Amino acid sequence: MVDRRPKSVHLNEAEREALRAKLRAGINPTHAARALGIDPRTARLEQKRLAANGQAAPPAEPSPADQRRMVGLEDEVKRLRRQLREQQREDLDTEAVRILLGRVAAAPVSPPRWTLQPGKGRGRGTPEVPVTVWSDWHMGEVVSFAETGGKNVYNPEIAAQRVRSLVAATISLARNHGPGDYPGIVVNLLGDFVSGGLHPELAKTDAEEVLPTVLRCVELLAWALRQIADAFGQVYVPCASGNHGRATQKPEFKRYIYKNFDWLIYQLLAREFAGDARLVFDIPDTNEVHYRVFGQRYLAMHGDMLGVKGGDGIIGSLGPIARGETKVGKQASALGLDYDVLVIGHWHQMLWLPRVIVAGTLKGWDEYARSALRAPPAPACQPLWFVHPRRGITSRWEIGVEEPRAGTGEEWVSFRRAA
Repeated sequence: MVDRRPKSVHLNEAEREALRAKLRAGINPTHAARALGIDPRTARLEQKRLAANGQAAPPAEPSPADQRRMVGLEDEVKRLRRQLREQQREDLDTEAVRILLGRVAAAPVSPPRWTLQPGKGRGRGTPEVPVTVWSDWHMGEVVSFAETGGKNVYNPEIAAQRVRSLVAATISLARNHGPGDYPGIVVNLLGDFVSGGLHPELAKTDAEEVLPTVLRCVELLAWALRQIADAFGQVYVPCASGNHGRATQKPEFKRYIYKNFDWLIYQLLAREFAGDARLVFDIPDTNEVHYRVFGQRYLAMHGDMLGVKGGDGIIGSLGPIARGETKVGKQASALGLDYDVLVIGHWHQMLWLPRVIVAGTLKGWDEYARSALRAPPAPACQPLWFVHPRRGITSRWEIGVEEPRAGTGEEWVSFRRAA
C-alpha cells in the first residue's frame, strides 16, 4: 500500500531543494506543499528559514483583474463598516431619546380592562364607551380667509380656540346627549398634529418653526387630555404618527416613528402624565394600534399608508379609502389581527363607511382643497361615537369646532313654496 499522507518536516536534500525553488519563485507555501506531497507546515517553516536568510522571493505582483477585485473588496469593507457605525449610532440615538424621556417607548401596553368588560350601571342602563379621534390639527399652519373665499381661516390662535371648543363639545355631548354612566373614554391621537413645513409652500407660510409648534401642541394636548380625564375618569389613548410630522423629505419606512414629531409629542405627553393612572398611552413601534372596545375590534392608524394613492374629482377619497381598507384588511387577517373597524384621519373628510371611520380635520378647508382638489368646503370637525357592549356603535356625532356664524333672524323652521 502506498502511503499518501503528506510527509513530515523531515525532507531529503532533493525534496528540500525542490520546495525551496518553488518558494523562491513566489509560489504560496500551501500550494507548493500540495504539489510536492508534503506537509504544509513544513513548507511554511522552510519559507520562514529562507526569509531569515534573505532568500525569500519578493511578493508576486497581482494581475489587473486581481487588483480590481481587491479594490472592490476594500470598498465593500469600508461601506459595511460605515453602515455598521451608522446603525450603532442610530441605536444609541434611539436609546438616548428613550432614556431622556424617562420611559421605554417600545414597552407593550395593554388596553385597560374597562374597555373590554362592561361595568355595572347606576340606574341609567348599560354603560357605553365614548370613542373619539383627534387628528390633523396641523398646528403652525396658516389658512387665508381671503384665499378660501371667506370660507375658512386658521392660525395658531384659532387652533387653540377650536381645541377648547372640541373639548367642551365632547364633554357636553356625552353628558347631555349620550347614554351617560361611562366607564371611560377612548381618545385616538392619529397624527399630523403639526404642519411641519412638509411642503415648500408650508415652509414659507407656516406661522412658526416645527419645534416651537411641537411644544405648543404638547401644552394644548396636555390641557385637553386633563380636562377629558377630569370629566370621564379613565382615558385610553391609542397613538399613531402622521406624514406631516416626519422629519424626512420623503417617507422612510425603517425607523419611521423615531423620525416623526408626532411620536415625540406622544412621548412628552406620556411623560407629562406618568404619575396619573387615569391615562394610558399606547404608542407601538408598528405605528398601528389594535384594541377592542367590548367585543368590537379596532385598528387605528393615520391613514397615509393604506397602500393606495390618489382619488378623482367624482368620488374624491372614497375610491382610494375603499381600496386601501381592502388591502389593509387582507394583511391584518394574514397576520391574525382581524378588525371590525378601521379608524383613520389624513383625508380631511368626515366619512362613516361600513368598516371605516375617517376623521375630519381641525384645520378645515384650505387653499389646496379649494384650488388643487376643487373639493367642496368641508367643516372643521372631529368624530365622536358611543359603543354598547351588545349593540356596537349606537350613535355618531361630528363635532364642529368652527366659530358659529351670527344668526339671520329667521324663524326656527321655514319652507319655500313652488311658484
